[in-house]
Amino acid sequence: MKTFPLLAVAVVALMGTATDRLRAQDWPSHPVKIIVGFSPGGSADQFGRLIAQELSDTFGQQFFIEYHPGSSGTIAAGLTARATPDGYTLMVGGSGPHITTPAINPNIGYDPLKDFSHIAMIGADGFVAIGSPALGAKNLADVVGAAKSKQGPLTFSSPGPGSLGELLMLQFGRKAGIELTHVPAENSGVMDVLGSHIDMSMTGLLTSGEQIRAGKVAALGVTSAERNPVYSHIPTFIEQGYPDVHGDTWFWLTGPKGLPPDIVEKLNQQVRLALKKPNVRAYFEQHASLVMDADVAAVNKFLANEVAYWGALAKANGLTVQ
Repeated sequence: MKTFPLLAVAVVALMGTATDRLRAQDWPSHPVKIIVGFSPGGSADQFGRLIAQELSDTFGQQFFIEYHPGSSGTIAAGLTARATPDGYTLMVGGSGPHITTPAINPNIGYDPLKDFSHIAMIGADGFVAIGSPALGAKNLADVVGAAKSKQGPLTFSSPGPGSLGELLMLQFGRKAGIELTHVPAENSGVMDVLGSHIDMSMTGLLTSGEQIRAGKVAALGVTSAERNPVYSHIPTFIEQGYPDVHGDTWFWLTGPKGLPPDIVEKLNQQVRLALKKPNVRAYFEQHASLVMDADVAAVNKFLANEVAYWGALAKANGLTVQ
């Protein structure tokens, strides 16, 4: 008597699997939305538009960007986690919404690993600390001197609360023994630093490169392990005596939990092929952005390691938001 219900369940499961495969075969039959959790012009936007164009050309359907900025990308991540897993809502995942913010906020409303179908790495933008003209600092030693002589803390901006930029700058402040106040601002506050409304910003080189090249802001240090070949005149934090201040901000293609595996695999393969195209390689070389060629399993392993690393670092330094 118990055989029939079990058989019925098995049949329904098989029908569901077959339906998913048919949908994956037809996908994409209409435009695909890629959510970006930051304002236009930033690193996530630039990487997102680059890969959206490549996927549009590959699949013959429009992959378009939809902006939902705010809260270090967590608004966009929440929308993505709650989206229908049909392959028509994707997101440019990032270190902020998926790694560092969850590390300091246990009540963020989603699990950065379990609630997403992480698909393919796109690239990484190196972080750089920039100083305002009014600050007058040329390097990190100058920043420390200015902080100790100023009445009150220096201000800095980043991509948002809980972002990798905020954690790196706070780590610098602790190691240097100076007080820093975080001021969230659009596009990491680069224009606010330029206007000397904020003392410093920890931002991406893609976001601030134009201002650095023009000499309008001072490049104080990069957080990569080695100097950036395009900006080789900027010393690293490590060189300047801060070996614990390092990290790059990664971006990748992700979607809601439960995306059909065929769609995930198809997207992974096409993103990896796009990253090997001469025009795309030239773009990354021009901006000295990092690239990672990884299958789906490697993507998820890398992100799990990042979540574990930054979670442990945040806990060790008491960085939590209740």
